[in-house]
Amino acid sequence: MYQQARLPTGADLERWSTELAAAGYTHARTSALALTASLRFEAAGYQPVQELVLLQHDQPRVAPAPALATQRLQPEHYADAARVDLAAFGDEWALDAAAIADVCSATPRHRARSIAHPLQGFAITGRDARQGFLQRLAVAPAHQRAGVATALVLDSLAWLARWRVQRVLVNTPATNAGALALYEGMGFERLTEQLRVYERALT
Repeated sequence: MYQQARLPTGADLERWSTELAAAGYTHARTSALALTASLRFEAAGYQPVQELVLLQHDQPRVAPAPALATQRLQPEHYADAARVDLAAFGDEWALDAAAIADVCSATPRHRARSIAHPLQGFAITGRDARQGFLQRLAVAPAHQRAGVATALVLDSLAWLARWRVQRVLVNTPATNAGALALYEGMGFERLTEQLRVYERALT
């Protein structure tokens, strides 16, 4: 969850909905929203479609080095990353290549890394001053529980530590027991704040 400078107004939301409908879209879906933003979107007719757990790591500098080597995820490999994302998350929640590029540009600085080629998994990490965000982590099902996710998270923590980031946030669906166990086993702690993803039909 990356905090933007200003919440959209109700007029903003209506204008965006009209523009998206005119462009041929039938539904609009938000990113993960905290309470203040959630109330504004609910007032504009958006309905919650996913509950997320927010976790924090406040000691990235003590994380061990990853056991597997990572490499830069180049833009020409975003299509490969999208296929991994689809296999990991399914049709409803997968990111395509364009959306992966959007994730990379969502924060002032980012790091996009992958393991192996063809890709076994990838991670996109962002930072803004002293705050970091593990924005996307996807591992192909055939390579899950083989240390790929752990190596990618450790790589992200190491990069953030080099920039003296003091707080790292990640969110994951409340139903994703595997991801929650991974993050908590690596030093992330659950926060009381809950996040939601919202969706609205466009007419």
